[in-house]
Amino acid sequence: MQHPSPNLLLPLVYCPLCSPSRPLTDPTTLRCGHTVCSSHISSASCPVPSCSSAPPNFTPVIPVTSQVAFFPATSDLRPHTTSPEASERRIDVRVKNLVELLLKAAEDESGQRDELVSTYSDSGDDSDGEDDEPVRSTSSSPPIVSPATPFDPSGSNPLDHQSTSSSSSSRPRKRRRRHTSDSRHSGSGDTLLAGFDKSLTTELMCEICFMLFYQPVTTPCQHTFCSKCLQRSLDHSMLCPLCREELPGFAYFHEHPHNKVVLSILLKAYPESYNTRGQAIATEERDARLDTPIFVCQLSFPGVPTLLHFFEPRYRLMLRRCLEAPTPTFGMIMPPRAAPVAGLGVDAGAEFGTMLEIRSVQMLPDGRSMVETWGTHRFRILERGSLDGYMIGRVERIDDYEDLSDDWESEIEEPVASSSPSPSSSSSSSSSPITAPIPSSPSQPLLSRIISNLSEPPIPTHPPLSTAALLQTCHTFLEQLRAGTAPWVVQRLNHTYGPQPPDEDPDAFSFWMGMVLPIDEHEKAKLLPIKSARLRLRMIVGWIEQLNSNWWFSSGCIII
Repeated sequence: MQHPSPNLLLPLVYCPLCSPSRPLTDPTTLRCGHTVCSSHISSASCPVPSCSSAPPNFTPVIPVTSQVAFFPATSDLRPHTTSPEASERRIDVRVKNLVELLLKAAEDESGQRDELVSTYSDSGDDSDGEDDEPVRSTSSSPPIVSPATPFDPSGSNPLDHQSTSSSSSSRPRKRRRRHTSDSRHSGSGDTLLAGFDKSLTTELMCEICFMLFYQPVTTPCQHTFCSKCLQRSLDHSMLCPLCREELPGFAYFHEHPHNKVVLSILLKAYPESYNTRGQAIATEERDARLDTPIFVCQLSFPGVPTLLHFFEPRYRLMLRRCLEAPTPTFGMIMPPRAAPVAGLGVDAGAEFGTMLEIRSVQMLPDGRSMVETWGTHRFRILERGSLDGYMIGRVERIDDYEDLSDDWESEIEEPVASSSPSPSSSSSSSSSPITAPIPSSPSQPLLSRIISNLSEPPIPTHPPLSTAALLQTCHTFLEQLRAGTAPWVVQRLNHTYGPQPPDEDPDAFSFWMGMVLPIDEHEKAKLLPIKSARLRLRMIVGWIEQLNSNWWFSSGCIII
């Protein structure tokens, strides 16, 4: 494994303003992402001449095909964005540690190189003029050392033979000693680089996710985090995750410029690991969008506008992911019942919801947002789970059957809740079992009497009415509602639920009519699984008849 060299990384931590150029001293990272020596800071603007960075507004990576109208939050200029006094300037501890680490590693590497050069120069003097000796020392056979003899009959001097023998045996040993020295220095060099690599990786690790930095940003308190990690931390608290100092508004960190020094070291030392980290984040967010995000909030119907307020951290994250999806939509279901239904618990009827298309988003400086949506179609949750705190699910779309307007006389007279042609309708009816009417008493709370009286599925009219007659009954009720209520109720009917659909579109009209009825929302939710506009109108007419038969409604008491 090849380790990064400190001498290649050292120029990346030089101050761009010092002359002559030298490593950063008491570094401070500015909002634009430049890091300079704190002594160069004299105003709130960046002193680097080439700096042209302006604090941008947050804009998610919305596809060009998206129709979402996005309005960024206003810039949050705080007093602490001005230049502090020299004695109060913060030091970027992460960059300072990197500078000290690179200087020490470069010094160790230079000293180790000088020692290696000195060793080579000392051993190289003995080999001058002895070109044939290395051949013998590298031979496959070991050197032959003759035994010492006291006397040679041939008259040769034994000292000469011993001198020659010692001379031939001493040089290979010196060669081998020099080779051992090379191995020792090579091993120590690898150890130094491995230790430097470990220390550098530690300094380039985010304190939130404990992984390699990705798109590092530095806060005004001079702490550095991954940009997405910091955003998710700010969803929960506006305090720094490390020093707990209060940070600027959420809009301050939207598309915040990256720390240029830390980013350049990452790209130089670990380019492959950095790219792999980015691909892992992209894959994680893409997988998060494979399942349908579900917002547990309130009842909504197709063709009806809904204005939502996102403030919880989990749903703020969900909204950002939805905006970056090719189709900016999410599902919405009602929250669990306050009181459980016998045999079904509090989640009775919570498997049906409406898919909402995001039309516009108004960001607020603290990270909250106002989202305008439009109901597109209904769905049934087949499987549900959780991702980062919010619900996700595998859903099945619910579409209407084609109603035969001239076949209404052949309808079987059964309760509407049991006459739905789909399995989803039967599951909906089972979520609200038929109970005997609870007698009303003057001491019983009004809302309890309303819910008790409407707990039964409405009985269809006998004989069956035509679709036109059902629509006329709805119009008569609307006129009665407008005539007997305060002006603000009429205004709410005209603006909150959108314009009244025409009679030529009974599908949309049935849902719009269901929204304006002054009854409990869990009763209205029974319209979601029904796949016939005519059956929904029959159920609505049944509710209207029940409302007209109650004394509180006939007396002009309307709850909307």
